[in-house]
Amino acid sequence: MFTVIPAKVDGKDVDELSRKFYLIVFVGALYGLLAAGIFHLGQGLLSVAVLAAVVLAVFHLMNRFLHLDGLSDFGDGMVCGGNAERRMAAMKDSKTGAGGVGYALVVTLLSFAALASLTGKAELLFLPLIAEIMNKNAMVFCAYGGKAREGLGNAFVSNTRGKQAVASLVLSVLLALGLSVLLDLPTAYWGWEMAISFAVAGGLVSSIAGLVMSSVAMKNFGAVNGDVMGATNEISRPVVLIAMLLLVTL
Repeated sequence: MFTVIPAKVDGKDVDELSRKFYLIVFVGALYGLLAAGIFHLGQGLLSVAVLAAVVLAVFHLMNRFLHLDGLSDFGDGMVCGGNAERRMAAMKDSKTGAGGVGYALVVTLLSFAALASLTGKAELLFLPLIAEIMNKNAMVFCAYGGKAREGLGNAFVSNTRGKQAVASLVLSVLLALGLSVLLDLPTAYWGWEMAISFAVAGGLVSSIAGLVMSSVAMKNFGAVNGDVMGATNEISRPVVLIAMLLLVTL
């Protein structure tokens, strides 16, 4: 569901995953390691802007543009006037309107700008890794903060409670911290203090982003569905990256 990596799953597997949705942060770690590897290996060969574009392309190809599609559907629903039912209908419409294109374009540009703004070996290696883990944490908090409705995300929203959200936050911070420390062993770019600061900051910012997205969805659609969670993943990326870039300047 979240990568193109083939796996034999059925309805029972999806239901079990929905009850342990916090484990999705490991999928984020996979994306983060790919991004970190691309930036680390591409330094000196290509500009950071080109590498940022490659990283975003890899992300979208890895999930079959699933989250970007959710973002565009979310955008269509947000710009539609009327009540929650009408907005939900616009979000489910297979045709992409100006709102969908606009949201996808703006958020993608923000993600590209944030990634292209990374400077120095440490930022290029660690910040994309942490951000991708935290994007998934934001999705869990979005599911926790909303109410379910029929659709792909129904089971995940219905089965995500406070304990899962807390587990996601703790696991995402520990995972980001652990992988950062492991990558720092051969590079010595960072120390424990830096890793802890950015992992905790990323966890808090992404959790807030997820709750804000669920609040927006409940107000406009009366529910959180798969499109909203996909949009959360995409919107959380530039938010977390920009927050960490601001932390770098402190």
